[in-house]
Amino acid sequence: MADLVDRISGESEPARPKINLHRFIAAERLYAFGEWTRAQLATEFDLQGDEATQGGALADKIDGQTGATNKTLYILRAESVLMCIEDHSNTLYHTAGAVNKTKVYEDLLF
Repeated sequence: MADLVDRISGESEPARPKINLHRFIAAERLYAFGEWTRAQLATEFDLQGDEATQGGALADKIDGQTGATNKTLYILRAESVLMCIEDHSNTLYHTAGAVNKTKVYEDLLF
């Protein structure tokens, strides 16, 4: 079973379809604004198993921020980290051609 990082980076294809990062971050912002629920996010992106657990961890981090500014800053942090794994070209989040998930989770503050 893929995890959320695999789905966003495209590492799980074709087993699980890649999640479009821009749509995912937009949905996370709408979640932070109270427009979407966790269940809607899970359904929209077909999150299963570890993917759903990590999606919940992101939601927990958003919910744990106090005030709109801090929520926005956390979402920007998550977006920045996830954008770096999407193109497979940076050296901070990739080692030996694979995503360095330990570094990703660390920088997402999981």
